[in-house]
Amino acid sequence: MDLTEFERLFDKENYKRHPWEISRKKVLFKLLSASEIKFPIKRIVDIGGGDAYIINEIFKHNLADEYFTIDTAYSPEIIAQLKMNYGENAIHYLQNLTDYFNMFPAEENVLFLCMDVLEHLEKEDEILKHLTFKNNYFLFAVPAFQTVFSQHDVLLGHYRRYNLKQLEKILTNNQFQISDKGYYFSSLLLVRWIESIFNKNKKASIDNWTGNTIKSKLLVAILHLDFAFTQVLQKIGIKMYGLSCYCICKK
Repeated sequence: MDLTEFERLFDKENYKRHPWEISRKKVLFKLLSASEIKFPIKRIVDIGGGDAYIINEIFKHNLADEYFTIDTAYSPEIIAQLKMNYGENAIHYLQNLTDYFNMFPAEENVLFLCMDVLEHLEKEDEILKHLTFKNNYFLFAVPAFQTVFSQHDVLLGHYRRYNLKQLEKILTNNQFQISDKGYYFSSLLLVRWIESIFNKNKKASIDNWTGNTIKSKLLVAILHLDFAFTQVLQKIGIKMYGLSCYCICKK
């Protein structure tokens, strides 16, 4: 969840979704389709759901029987606006994990998404301590490499960036069993490295994208090829780095 996401909720007609968001969604679907998870699953829970784009896209594909999105920013006003933006559907909006686990104290066959969330927490345990129940699936994704940490991260409310080994260590220390892992968006890592040298005070965010439709589609296509190429290389044992890293886990 990035704090800037909520600035655009009340201007839906003029909002242009950032190509990175669209590409990240495509990466998510590719990772899930290649995983050991059998869909439709009982429930999908998006932790740090932000403007609810991901959970609403998942809902369209009928990947679960129930859908929840959780974010501390979900005030009654925000929830009402999200339902207006996406239309009334079966997605449930909650403000914290405690409320969710009060409703479902020990469920199995649930997929928890935690994408670009841990970096917003002073301590990862704020979320991981809740995710203790067995026979569930988890997908974690975080921004990669502290060496490219910049004002852009500060703008988004990030405490840190990770490498894959750091993410693995945090998860295994919390008894998660990792079944798949890797990096994605290798081309963006090079771009961010250059920016970290020449444009350290970048103020652009995902909520202020101004590119036209052709530019957006071109960038989405490039990132799609980027991810596909990286996955092929990783399958044959060639390690590629990227701007984000992920782990798919089970307990």
